[in-house]
Amino acid sequence: MKQFVLGIVLVSTLFACQQKKYGAFIVSGKIENSPSNKILLEALPFGAQQPVVVDSTTLASNGNFELRGTATTEGLYLLAIENGPQVLFINDSKDIKVVMDAHHYKTYTTNGSAASTALHQFLEQYSTKFDPLADAYLQADSLQNTPHADSALSASVNLRKETLLKNFNGFLEQTIKESTSPALTYYVIGKAFKTMQPDAIKQLTDASVAKFKDNAGGLMRLQEIINGQMATDPKIALMNKPAPDFTLADTSGKMVSLSSLKGKYVLVDFWASWCSPCRQENPNVVAAYNQFKDKNFTVLGVSLDNDKAAWLKAIHQDHLTWTHVSDLKQWQSSVVDLYKITGIPFNVLVNPQGIIIGVELRGVALQNKLAEVLK
Repeated sequence: MKQFVLGIVLVSTLFACQQKKYGAFIVSGKIENSPSNKILLEALPFGAQQPVVVDSTTLASNGNFELRGTATTEGLYLLAIENGPQVLFINDSKDIKVVMDAHHYKTYTTNGSAASTALHQFLEQYSTKFDPLADAYLQADSLQNTPHADSALSASVNLRKETLLKNFNGFLEQTIKESTSPALTYYVIGKAFKTMQPDAIKQLTDASVAKFKDNAGGLMRLQEIINGQMATDPKIALMNKPAPDFTLADTSGKMVSLSSLKGKYVLVDFWASWCSPCRQENPNVVAAYNQFKDKNFTVLGVSLDNDKAAWLKAIHQDHLTWTHVSDLKQWQSSVVDLYKITGIPFNVLVNPQGIIIGVELRGVALQNKLAEVLK
């Protein structure tokens, strides 16, 4: 099995090429301790599940090699040792040098290709930043599945997870904004699908298309994919759209409409007393409400309960002091189809004009979004 340079994921939507004439290029250099004498130059074309061999050669006795390719676009390529490690690079110049020790392939060097050097630096930083985030998610998931887990510990772990997530996404965003290579930009946006919200990815993609307007062929295709995804995914489709109105009974039987709260920022929080993840998230919602309730902000709790006594008990136990409504029909509630709800907890943040400006905001993400809009 081939070893991949850390961070390479061959997802078909990640490897579009950019429309810029680059012509012929040469990749040469030296490879030490190679497990095979056969070396391949492979392209990663848009939409392909597997790399395409462009050229191949045999290592000289001193480890030197030279490979040639021709491309009309800037794209992503692999320098691959047969049955050995691979190096990812970008054909942004006509003469690219690669030096690698197969025993320590992650420390390869590239010369003559600024985009390849930037890509290598990104991959190294990606590993350093992503691994702690992945560990934090595993720890948080483990606690969530542990009966009677310590609430203070869970809150601490979730806070760490959300902080690492914010910092990691900030790293991706900064890399994308500072990139001078359309191929590198495309690759990093592909990585962002793991951790960023779709609306944030769309904003970065739209900006990148404008930035590389003369070389944005692949980015434009990615833009089309994202737009299609946002149009077909109900939750994503809610963003920047008017919040669907509804009217349900509150705890005393009084009918309350979402539209009656227009003029305020409203977190519409869909939850239920029987939903363990909802109950674990409630302290975060309480903290957000207490912090921002005097800044034209409120919460409207919408329960998918079918037992009124259990609903009222949970409201009291979790200290949820805002308005609560429910038709007590659980998954047959009218709001389920209206908001295309497939799981809870689920929420939307509605601005004073009645437009949804946030979807599925949890943990630190909720605090950060409220701090952003309620300055």
